[in-house]
Amino acid sequence: MTGQTNTAANKKMLAIVFSVVILLSMGLGVVAGAQYFSPSSLNVTQLLPAPKSLPEFSLENHRGQLVGPMQFKGQWSLVFFGFTSCPDFCPLELQKLAKVLALNENRELLSVVFISVDPERDTREKLAGYVSFFSPGILGLRGGNGELAKVAQFFGAAYDRSVIIDGKVLTVPAGINMPTNAGDIYQVNHSTRIFLVNPAAEFVGTFAPPFEAETLLADMQQLMGR
Repeated sequence: MTGQTNTAANKKMLAIVFSVVILLSMGLGVVAGAQYFSPSSLNVTQLLPAPKSLPEFSLENHRGQLVGPMQFKGQWSLVFFGFTSCPDFCPLELQKLAKVLALNENRELLSVVFISVDPERDTREKLAGYVSFFSPGILGLRGGNGELAKVAQFFGAAYDRSVIIDGKVLTVPAGINMPTNAGDIYQVNHSTRIFLVNPAAEFVGTFAPPFEAETLLADMQQLMGR
């Protein structure tokens, strides 16, 4: 009974920590967005002043293939960082992004890329089942903590992990492996902003919840028609 009580208390404490951190992350995202995203005629999408070419990286997709920047060539991509155990933000946003894909008539021009920032728990098999549940058009990517942190930093996607070890809350920054004694019960704190990559594999814009699938699709149709 003592072990069950401690586990419940740990989950409750992590939930509180997660709520505080995610609110801070969202606030920081608003500030960062105001600094380098320019106004546009689009509904929810904020465009960068100038495109930024994707850096070299190597991640594994949910089919077991290694991919890099060339994965983004030839189509527009909506990139979202999250994790498969996410209780709220990830499933809600992936449902909307899946709806955007379903409503889009020219399916070859638009894709959704979900990058897991929880490589210790998100195996390739787990990631494959997760993204396929929402849409066959969503590509799941995973990789080592160092490579994930490099890609996330390029986009400005903040994340870290919170775990309770020996009764103390430990924050594990992006790029650092989880401690071997962390177990499977921990929170991943991540920004909810979604990033836009053009067919030239360039980071060109961003948007954040709340948004409606139809409104985002209108933005994408305008961009794809340019």
